[in-house]
Amino acid sequence: MSEVENRFVKRGFWINQEHGDILGQTLTVETRTGTIIVALLTIMASVGTAQFWNICTFLYHQFCATGKDADGLNWQHQALLRTMARYPSLMADTIKLAWAWRSKLPRAFLRSSFPFLIALSFAIASIAAGISTAFAIDSSNIEILVDSPMCGRINYTKVYENRTTSTLLAAIKATVDTYGTNCYQDKPSLPEPCRNTFARTNITFHASAAPCPWNETICRGGDLPALLMDAGMVDLRTHFGLNLQPQDTVKLQKKTTCSVLPIENHIVERNASWWKARGFTDTKTTIEYGTYRNTDPELRPEATFIQANALSLYQQSYGSSSIFSYLQPDVAAIGIDPIPEMRRTDADIALAAVWLNDVTYEKPVDDPLFSAHKVWIYTPGGGYPNETKYKSDFAAGVVGCAQQYRYCIPQEGTEDFCTPLSGSPLDDFTEGFPKLKPVQRSLLQLLRSISRLASIEDGAQTQTIQAKSYLFDNFSPGLPSDHWKKEVIAWEARVWASYQALIAAAISGPASYDEYAKDYTEPVDNEGDRDMCKSLKMRKSGSFANINVFALTFIIAFSTTVTLINTLILRFFIFMARFRAALAPRIDHWVQDGIFQLQRRAFEAQGQGCWKYLDQEIPITLDGENLRELPVESSLVLKPGEGKRFARWGKLRKTGTDITETTLEEGSEEELAIEKVVRRPTAGTDTMTLVGVEMEKNGLKKVKSCESGEK
Repeated sequence: MSEVENRFVKRGFWINQEHGDILGQTLTVETRTGTIIVALLTIMASVGTAQFWNICTFLYHQFCATGKDADGLNWQHQALLRTMARYPSLMADTIKLAWAWRSKLPRAFLRSSFPFLIALSFAIASIAAGISTAFAIDSSNIEILVDSPMCGRINYTKVYENRTTSTLLAAIKATVDTYGTNCYQDKPSLPEPCRNTFARTNITFHASAAPCPWNETICRGGDLPALLMDAGMVDLRTHFGLNLQPQDTVKLQKKTTCSVLPIENHIVERNASWWKARGFTDTKTTIEYGTYRNTDPELRPEATFIQANALSLYQQSYGSSSIFSYLQPDVAAIGIDPIPEMRRTDADIALAAVWLNDVTYEKPVDDPLFSAHKVWIYTPGGGYPNETKYKSDFAAGVVGCAQQYRYCIPQEGTEDFCTPLSGSPLDDFTEGFPKLKPVQRSLLQLLRSISRLASIEDGAQTQTIQAKSYLFDNFSPGLPSDHWKKEVIAWEARVWASYQALIAAAISGPASYDEYAKDYTEPVDNEGDRDMCKSLKMRKSGSFANINVFALTFIIAFSTTVTLINTLILRFFIFMARFRAALAPRIDHWVQDGIFQLQRRAFEAQGQGCWKYLDQEIPITLDGENLRELPVESSLVLKPGEGKRFARWGKLRKTGTDITETTLEEGSEEELAIEKVVRRPTAGTDTMTLVGVEMEKNGLKKVKSCESGEK
């Protein structure tokens, strides 16, 4: 079982039930499409953030636009806000303003800190928004939903119906061996293939010392001679990545208790005459812990394990074999009847024999499975001294394991319904479950088949021996006294790797791995099987991207909403100003603080242009006349030029419901005479309006007026 093929990846919309109906909404697309969507989302997020910033600067400007007399720093803050500068620019300009006014005004930096902090907050929020946008799309090692037309539930009773071996197990053997070895290590970091295959890297189980699982007469090693391996309650939804509602899941508990069996009195050498009925012509070593069922006595069914003596004497590595005894046997499995001391009424039994063969150790081995204390003198020759080595005490060692299973389904408003711990069940075991849903029935039937296809004896059957890693030729430096525990833990890890692979194989389709799959695969013809076939999540690295639909919708909705608000907010405030007089001056401030109105007022201060649209964002001159460049120096009056001149400027200022005219007379640039005049509808709002210019040169009086019929 390797990474799922592209053709089995569901494209489009689906809901990842692990994250809920809202946050779990997912869109799976090809990587190229995902890249385009990332770009669009980034643009929309930037637009939305910018529009929201504009709204905030407008509201802050309106809050500060009181119309009261204030110093230059306050008016410059208002002008800066009106430019809607982006937050980096506003932060920089705010610092510049505070620095420029530091010697003229008290607390200039303190007064500038609030707009600076607002801009800083937005800058941080903008960075966070950019990062969160990236999380909306995931293209690295993503969870995908398997959608395979080859899906089919495995029927264990048909696996061995027409042949003596499982073609499915043969097809996935290499992958299971590799995955079990590499991905069930007790390490903080595992190889990349372990993270790119199944929804969960591995199934964690715990190993602890346990009492003897058999009659005490057949156990060795004190009060707790056995090893119990228990993964607890394993949920198909969370541990195997099935995309199910919590109430639709199925839970499994598998407890395995193993111990090393005493080999004395159970291992015998049998010559060729003893094997006459089986046609063997050589001496063989037999290990006898049970009798094969339904076997002719002449075929020596009591020989649980056999191996030719030649292998025991000359094979320079370990070998292994295994056998099982199901509590509820069926026609597809022969198995054995174990010796009376090992019989259980609540468990399946597995036996694994490790053939120790011609392996030589540098020092004695006290491990009960690999026990080696026979002294053997090694003569290297070449003038080198003899060396003392050690050989195995027996031709083999045997481990016995009791395997128990418990199946549970959720019950609404009460505790889960669970079966008692027992051996692997038969096909009809689903009848005892109350209110069983179709998908749960299909999953329970699948688990039943897997419990017969994946068992701890498979590790020994496939020659998975951890002690081989110590060998160089046929020499081993020695083994720890509890090394046998490492062996059975590795076998149990392989069982869980097989569970992962077989569930994935069933849902993605056994036919994609095994050409004989139709012989043991049930057709998908009921609701439960159809739901099961749409439920598997696996990992996929590359080729595809997952888009979080909630995040996608939120970004689009947020950006669209704030853009719409930013477009309409000024019009809304202008509309509200008709009904609430207090809003009108603030809106006037917003208009008159605009860069075009400020420019118009600067030209008017220099006596240039007759303007209209004084209460709108963009004013224009009446006649489109040419305007001179604005001077750098500041002046309230026209400077004397050629001959004698005097100027009178009119300033209309809106104050509540009245307009005051301020006149600057010749020769008194600092004195102002104020006279109330009647408000005219053509007057600008809070603006400098050129009423007239009287110029006298050589006694000739000339009057320029900007009155026009245009409003």
